[in-house]
Amino acid sequence: MENQQAIFFQAIKAALPEYQNMALSIAEELGISTNEAYKKIRGDSNLTLQQIIKLSDSFNVPFVYSPKQSLSVTFNYLSVNEDLNMVNYLKDLLDNLRTIKNSKQKHITITTDDIPVFHFFKYPELTSFKLFFWANSANNIEVPFNSAFLSDEIIEISKALHATYLEIPSTEIWSKDTITGTLEQIRYAFEAGHLNDTELAVKIVEQVKYCLTDMNMYAIGSKKTIDPNHTFNWYNCDVLGSIAYLVDFKDRMACYNRFNTFNYLRTEDQSYCLQTRKWMQGLIMKSVSFSGQGEKHRNKYLYNAFAECDKLLQEIGQAEA
Repeated sequence: MENQQAIFFQAIKAALPEYQNMALSIAEELGISTNEAYKKIRGDSNLTLQQIIKLSDSFNVPFVYSPKQSLSVTFNYLSVNEDLNMVNYLKDLLDNLRTIKNSKQKHITITTDDIPVFHFFKYPELTSFKLFFWANSANNIEVPFNSAFLSDEIIEISKALHATYLEIPSTEIWSKDTITGTLEQIRYAFEAGHLNDTELAVKIVEQVKYCLTDMNMYAIGSKKTIDPNHTFNWYNCDVLGSIAYLVDFKDRMACYNRFNTFNYLRTEDQSYCLQTRKWMQGLIMKSVSFSGQGEKHRNKYLYNAFAECDKLLQEIGQAEA
């Protein structure tokens, strides 16, 4: 129990802004003295069940406990419900990302067979299309797509998500077909008549190319901004097996697994996260590095990706003719 309590307080500390004193915050929430709060943080005094619940609710930090020998893992999930509340979904995602960014030590490792969402959030039309496609997949919306499909609020949240992700050190492991998924979505929407504005379709494909250009710039400098602390490592692995995001806070980890197109299962079960980290480290050992000196392999990958984009642009142009 004491080890779990220590992990719980580490999670609370990571969720607090740097200027906020954890002991004072704990004392205020539980209605106890600062001295007693320090005892609980050190493990000299155990939390009661009611206190655990109160702290979890107050700081939005789950208390995860599994009996010894248990093979079960507890997940929370981030989801768009049947009412398609995209605003709440994105706000929740932004809150999670800002919590990660505000932590003193953090790193995100991503394995993906689709362009990570945070990259296309920089571009309004591409963002609108991807979220429209997701919504259509979830709720079978039978309406044509246009760039005004989403509200200005959603676009602004998306831009904030992109900007926040740039400030978090990260490693991305792409498969050989990562670019294909988005292009196939655009091709399908155009051929099925959901995306019937040729000029808009061309713009969306061009924005995919801009994403790839961004990736190239990040990889050249091994960082996502001019700040050297915002490190970036990019790898290519032929076979990934799943889409996962692992957040490493040094003293604890959190794992997000994607399901049902764009929803996420989240867990802070440390045994599960440790297994995920070992799996990702194994993938990196089998991968080709695109960052820094990996120019030859990166250029070949990008050449093929740009060629796929140009092929789709040619198809769209021929359909218009």
